[in-house]
Amino acid sequence: MITVKEIAKMCNVSPSTVSNILNGKSNMTEETKRRVLEVVEKTGYRPNFFAQGMRRQNNKCICIIAEELLQFSTPPIVEAIMDVCEQKGYRSILINMAMYEKWKKTGLTLGEENLLKANTSPALLEAQAMRADGVIYVAAHGHVLNNIPSDYGIPVVFAYGPARDSEYKSVLIDDEGGSEMLTRYLIAGGHRKIGVIAGKEENLHTVERLKGYKKVLKEFGIKYDETIVYFADWERETGKEYAKKLLEKGVNTIWCMNDLMAAGAYDAALEAGLVVGKDISVFGFDNREISEFMTPKLSTCELPLKGIGEKCAELMIREIEDEEFRNAPASAYKVPCELIIRDSVR
Repeated sequence: MITVKEIAKMCNVSPSTVSNILNGKSNMTEETKRRVLEVVEKTGYRPNFFAQGMRRQNNKCICIIAEELLQFSTPPIVEAIMDVCEQKGYRSILINMAMYEKWKKTGLTLGEENLLKANTSPALLEAQAMRADGVIYVAAHGHVLNNIPSDYGIPVVFAYGPARDSEYKSVLIDDEGGSEMLTRYLIAGGHRKIGVIAGKEENLHTVERLKGYKKVLKEFGIKYDETIVYFADWERETGKEYAKKLLEKGVNTIWCMNDLMAAGAYDAALEAGLVVGKDISVFGFDNREISEFMTPKLSTCELPLKGIGEKCAELMIREIEDEEFRNAPASAYKVPCELIIRDSVR
């Protein structure tokens, strides 16, 4: 089995540099990190206590690897995972990769795979070094995950993002189901011309939510009108920009795919001299803190973040303790959203 010293020699660095990189503690250049991690991956290095044939014990330890703790969706998921772990007698360890700043510094698209893999590798090795029985990986936004090798050696469950292959189980928002619920609610209230301010067109949440919207329109015999569907960037300013365009087209019911863009629609209504909940209707998605403090309070669709965390923890503990379940084909579990009806729909 290859050693840290041998990897260091191959990379022309010191053994301590290799150890620091593998433990995520190095201040080395990105080029040095990349070189070391490429050799680690190529040689299949693993900490010696995970050598092939060594019998693993259940250490009652689950490692949570988060792409970005500053993302609003991550803390509730992590907290729920930790709560279930505590109730079941498991210790939880948290590693935050702080990916948003790294993606921002490099100018790369969120979720760009090479940078993500380079940062995931030391986190995975650290989880093994701490003798974790399994890893719950919490994505920061909707993107397909392909950054954990299939031969990693301990159970993995993905939260908030689907696995590209069928190797690992994942727990996701039922975006399609949530958009179906809110679209039916609006149509039942007499709203048949529903303008949409969506997220980025290629985003997984956008794709699934738009699918549910289209499905319900078809059920009610309403033709999908792409001229009143705009793709934005999830921010308040673009919500305002596209709400203005919808108002100019005579659309008075606007569904925004997140609450920040809905706040922008409120801004557009105010500038146009319209009153939300009286002259026009606005519906959001997420149920972030801002939604309850808007005037009028925003009707929205709540993300099941706590439920995702709880489901992930339950799956992981079952993976650790039940060999038959662990070896069963992987699948994606979807947790339903909940409509939060307030005052923004007339």
